[in-house]
Amino acid sequence: MNSMEQKRSDFALQQINAGMNGTNSISSDLATFIVGTPTMILQNGLGQTMAFLLAKCPGEQHSGNKHYFTFNAIAQWIRQINKKISTEPMDFFNSVSNLDQQDYLKLQDEALKMLQWLKRYAKAFQKGE
Repeated sequence: MNSMEQKRSDFALQQINAGMNGTNSISSDLATFIVGTPTMILQNGLGQTMAFLLAKCPGEQHSGNKHYFTFNAIAQWIRQINKKISTEPMDFFNSVSNLDQQDYLKLQDEALKMLQWLKRYAKAFQKGE
């Protein structure tokens, strides 16, 4: 049986692999953005950070967008932790805003722990300058 750290690592690696779009690396821009995301969560909270990420997505053009990539990775991980939370943006925000404080903070902590792995893999597979 895998530990939670192994599950987080595996999930983050799958996300980075999806972000490679058939190449062997991810863009430096995406890697740098991922590295800064935990700080946003610590400063603003999970809900506000997720709203910011979604607000920066240009309409329905989500493919290749660093903000949507990060929003989607966090939402999918939170969905794995709490099956009642949807990854569809409106349902996601409705679900998260109705959580009690303890459950909200647990999900925020899980997002931060997964992002540590996402950061590691983003830097490992970042395109060379």
